[in-house]
Amino acid sequence: MLVAKTVHNRLVSLASGFTEAELRRLQKTGSFYCPACNESVVLRVGVKRCSHFAHRKKECTVDQEGESDYHVTGKLQLFRWLQTHTSAQLEHYLPQIQQRPDLFVEVGKAAYAFEFQCASLSTEAFVQRTSGYRTQGYHPFWIMGANRLKRLGTSLFRLSPQEWQYLTLTDQSPTLYYFSPFTNELIKLEHIIPFSSQIAFAELKILTPSSHTFSEWLTLHTSPSYHEGWIQKKRNFRTTYMLYPGLQYKHFLEKLYTLQIPPTHFPSEAGFPIPSAFMIETPAVIWQTWLLLDIMQVKKVGEVVNLKQLYMQFSARVRKKLIKLRYVPFMQSTIEKPLLEYVEVLCKLKFFSPVTYDSYRIERGYTVPMLSSDAFLEDGLLMKKWLDQAKEVTR
Repeated sequence: MLVAKTVHNRLVSLASGFTEAELRRLQKTGSFYCPACNESVVLRVGVKRCSHFAHRKKECTVDQEGESDYHVTGKLQLFRWLQTHTSAQLEHYLPQIQQRPDLFVEVGKAAYAFEFQCASLSTEAFVQRTSGYRTQGYHPFWIMGANRLKRLGTSLFRLSPQEWQYLTLTDQSPTLYYFSPFTNELIKLEHIIPFSSQIAFAELKILTPSSHTFSEWLTLHTSPSYHEGWIQKKRNFRTTYMLYPGLQYKHFLEKLYTLQIPPTHFPSEAGFPIPSAFMIETPAVIWQTWLLLDIMQVKKVGEVVNLKQLYMQFSARVRKKLIKLRYVPFMQSTIEKPLLEYVEVLCKLKFFSPVTYDSYRIERGYTVPMLSSDAFLEDGLLMKKWLDQAKEVTR
């Protein structure tokens, strides 16, 4: 805790630039109290750790988390940066909801409650805090410590199940925010598309606080450019994962064997990156293959299928726990969105052709490669075809 009050209700902030000697004098002569619970707190002057206020008794309902030096340092750096161009308050207590965000920031008519989260936080606690801010009309803004960022490659990252709860949508791009107090860098992961439950592709953007404002951090965007990496990951999925799959895909493998499809030769039309894929925890290769198999089980080439039928087939797989959805609190999108995005992919691949706004004619069957080399070639050709079609639409 970096802010306390005196017996006269004057706030004392350790962000004010006290020298160690001044802090020692305050420590000896001052009495300090928690702005939230009004209980006595002690000023601890740091030699190895950051100076901070601490409760004498750990009974405060607001100040429940211990703060690491990493957290305290990051919070101070963010505060000093935001002070240069916004109305920022450090640890501003909100009595109406009994919460104290790390930073309270006003930009124009909008008010943001900043939480710099470096430790693990349960989904229940995340939902409770976020709900509190939203009831007051404040925008919760969660920033993770960069120590939680696990980079596996240029555009490849590992995201734990808990980290997905901090996901926000900016211009319909799934985004996560990080800050590094060690390097003093603002970090943004955007265009996040999961390949599997914990592996995701994303574009990384790094900004320096001294050169950018909070608004620029929100609005400066990159363009996705990881499709070659996606194809390589799909190739690895064919050659390694599908040879030694987990038990959770037992029914999936049984279905492929029933149709005499080797596991490594699943349809090339499956496994495409779509913007709303974050809503589904099951790998895109798996759930998109299920959809293709289910379509062709009840329909023939030349027949028409509508979105309602596709949704019912998908929902049936979810109920049977063969497809798992990802719970992202406060996300407004519905499950129809990733389905519609995948249908649009199939239209660009000439698998479907639109008949009405919600019905499609099946133009051909899905592609089952005969050889592994055929699979790799077909995956690349279909990805290129999809990207070329997408470019034509945006021209």
